[in-house]
Amino acid sequence: MFVCDISKNTELTDVARLFYGDGFPDISVAENNGVFAVNVNGKTYEFTYTDPLFDIIPAEHKLGRLSKIALYDALVRYTDKSMPWGALTGVRPTKLFYECLRAGQSPEQAQQTMQNAYRVSESRAGILREITEAQKGKIYYAPEYYNLYVHIPYCTTRCTYCSFVSAPIGKNIEQSRAYVKLLCDEIIRSVDFLYAHGKKILSVYIGGGTPTALDETALNELLTAIGKLDCEYTCEAGRPDTVTAEKADIMKEHGVTRVCVNPQTLNDRTLAAIGRSHSAQQFYTAYDTIAARGFDINCDLIAGLDGETVEDFIKSFEGVRALSPQNITVHSLSKKNGSAIRYDDGENRQTSAMLEYALFNRGKYRPYYLYRQKRQAGNLENVGFSVIGKECVNNITTMEETVGVMACGAGAISKIVGDGNITRFANMRDVPLYMSRYEEKIAAKLDCFAGIFNKTDKCE
Repeated sequence: MFVCDISKNTELTDVARLFYGDGFPDISVAENNGVFAVNVNGKTYEFTYTDPLFDIIPAEHKLGRLSKIALYDALVRYTDKSMPWGALTGVRPTKLFYECLRAGQSPEQAQQTMQNAYRVSESRAGILREITEAQKGKIYYAPEYYNLYVHIPYCTTRCTYCSFVSAPIGKNIEQSRAYVKLLCDEIIRSVDFLYAHGKKILSVYIGGGTPTALDETALNELLTAIGKLDCEYTCEAGRPDTVTAEKADIMKEHGVTRVCVNPQTLNDRTLAAIGRSHSAQQFYTAYDTIAARGFDINCDLIAGLDGETVEDFIKSFEGVRALSPQNITVHSLSKKNGSAIRYDDGENRQTSAMLEYALFNRGKYRPYYLYRQKRQAGNLENVGFSVIGKECVNNITTMEETVGVMACGAGAISKIVGDGNITRFANMRDVPLYMSRYEEKIAAKLDCFAGIFNKTDKCE
């Protein structure tokens, strides 16, 4: 027999938060001989899950997953609400879809399992099916391949929704120069280490923060350390006000193939409210600068920004779509820990309609990767769209955790993928700590990798 006050179980708490946020009522879940009893504020609901469709759940996960489904079913009855992702609370719902495929189900059967067993809505289950189709040929690679991730923890200003490791570069110029020098050393030593162990670089991704917040000299120094690699090579230029012709030329010279230019919205009033130091016109100018040099381009938009209407979002989405970038990523606003809006009350109730518009008015674009976050508006998702053939391999393999990651920089998290296990190593998140403990931590990181490569456990 299993009895649980859900406040003592993170997985069940996350289900309750879908309906109530942080202030959920007294709830318990019990299981006895296959009968699940969920008590919500003194009202009890009982469920049995004997249908063969639940046999798809691996035995070692059955109690936990059925407990979540039972809690979800009870709260749907109690609140008369349902959620687009049903009982799912994880970051990567595609993993469950792939689990169904590995168990021998067809894509059609896997979609039905997501809908009928996990209570995912038809539209979201359909998106998962589209994504797995888009990822064919771009998700699984030989074990010697690694993605290289490089983190730049500086931006021009800090957006209200941002929770990343990032600081205003204007107040940290000297620090940023010293940081880049150490970062270049970490990149060179890390890549050399991979090569020495017979590994190859599948893709490079320079993120942040805003890498193009660095001046031309520092950006050139950084890209020189990485080297000119013959692979998918992304550099974020997320703040349009940081894009110059000189920086675009530097990226082109060093082999960058893909650049992210992110308006988030084309509404100038909203841009000012969320702390972005650029206008919609500056985005268009930056886009033209990058497009003129032949880069593949991704543009990020955010659905659910405070004060925006569906019409505002449609204007932004259609404005970006008219430019025909290779990728468009639509994020549902998430009030993450560490962001200025973490404790703001309220939520843009039109977020769902905004995302629905993007999903069903995307023209030549198809979804190719997806992830979810806690405290996300409308319990929705972030979706990457691509024209066929331009799917970002780094986004796919990093999100699906099928390729290891050698990560460099403050707050960067390396991953070693193999034998059904994922080992993680996190760099110091605080920039001054990253710099002061640099030698200690890079040695520990490379020892961690060496331990796994040599079948010993040295990761901490």
